[in-house]
Amino acid sequence: MTGDNGSVAAHRDLDLGSRYAATFSAFLAGRGEEALGEAYALGREAVAAQLSVLDLAEAHHRAVGEALRNADTPERRAEVIQAAAALFRESVSTFEIAARGYHEVQEVARLEHEHAMQLRALTEASLRISASLTVEEVLQLTVDTARSVLDVQSAMTTASEGQLPTRALVAASPPEGASLDGGRAPDGAIAVALRDRDRELGELRVVGKPGHTFSAREEAILAQLGQLASVAVVNAELYSRERRIATTLQRSLLPGTLPTVHGLSAAVRFCPAGEGIEVGGDFYDIFPARDDWAAVIGDVCGKGPEAASVTALARHTLRAAAAFEHRPSRVLSLLHRALRDQRGDGRFCTVAYAHLEVVPRGVRMTLACGGHPLPLVVRADGTVEPVGELGTLLGADLDTEPELNEVTVELGEGDALVLYTDGVTEVRRSRREVFGHADLAGLLSTCAGLPPDAVAERIEQAVLTAAENRPRDDIAILVLGPTR
Repeated sequence: MTGDNGSVAAHRDLDLGSRYAATFSAFLAGRGEEALGEAYALGREAVAAQLSVLDLAEAHHRAVGEALRNADTPERRAEVIQAAAALFRESVSTFEIAARGYHEVQEVARLEHEHAMQLRALTEASLRISASLTVEEVLQLTVDTARSVLDVQSAMTTASEGQLPTRALVAASPPEGASLDGGRAPDGAIAVALRDRDRELGELRVVGKPGHTFSAREEAILAQLGQLASVAVVNAELYSRERRIATTLQRSLLPGTLPTVHGLSAAVRFCPAGEGIEVGGDFYDIFPARDDWAAVIGDVCGKGPEAASVTALARHTLRAAAAFEHRPSRVLSLLHRALRDQRGDGRFCTVAYAHLEVVPRGVRMTLACGGHPLPLVVRADGTVEPVGELGTLLGADLDTEPELNEVTVELGEGDALVLYTDGVTEVRRSRREVFGHADLAGLLSTCAGLPPDAVAERIEQAVLTAAENRPRDDIAILVLGPTR
């Protein structure tokens, strides 16, 4: 490669030398504007060919030397020298002007490219910052972006937690660069305020590398980043507030702990879908039912406050009905009637309801399902079978009474009854089912003899793994069995 580059350079020098000699001969002959125009062109061509002024001078000296050798009188040699000085002056002047313009254009192009790369990095970072769900994440991404995009020594941002300045949140990049008071020159740091209309959110500040002075473009980029961070901080605050409200409301719709029932072992797992900012419709409960106990799991159509109101109505109606109704089908019929009478929006729910009776050798359950997935029994020998009959949806806009049937199942030592919502058996990824009823049955066949808590744990982990820890629907699991 070196030899090839050398050949190319020599060829360029040879072309320049030939052109310069021809131009000098024409200038000696006429010294007109046309010859000077050729001199200007030579200077520009030397710059375009990335030659130096020394290359131009070498071509000049070769051409002048040849002309002096051909000059036969002192007068002619003096004329050659005078013409050479004039031509070289014009060539070098053009070369310097062209070279200066070339380098200026290169510098402008470099700065424009650098600015474009900064804006591109800022755009990519804005997506990550906007997607952040907590103020802490927003602040850390902001300082990391500021340090990377502006190529500064350190960056730090501060913000108050919530609308009241009760606790300051601080993020720095690098982490040890949190202190910006290093006795630096005033132009060594610039800052922008984080604001939400009339409310001060905090400040974003960067410290430049030694000797660096921030340009107007860099200040504009920091201002853009500050505006972006301000919006993201406000959104994160709103998200946190909605999540707290949803979590509080969801908690009020579920029992705090399962009651202790002599002779009965129970375990539950509940995982809300999404990021927990919307109240789901899945619910479960174990409560007294006349002289015995009742276990229930259900799923309300939809999400949000409307679904939450149906969930609350369902839970309270079931508890009230169970106080004087023994048969599960009658309890679910009363719930259906209450939903029809008190709701006019057509929302419905599915419920699996079991009346529990502890008997000497285990637990006897009488079960009715109103449109809900049938529970599965796991026998001590590993046999898995569905129990119950699939009845009609509860609360649906039907003129007839719901069709609800009861079955009785006996659970002995080592047996377990698994009640679940459709978030367990309708796990999809890229429109493809990755965990369904067959998968659940296959998993339960490996849980023979395990206590309810271990069974519930295995189901939860399998479903979350299939959903890549981001379930699209609520997951509720209730496992019952005799106490060992």
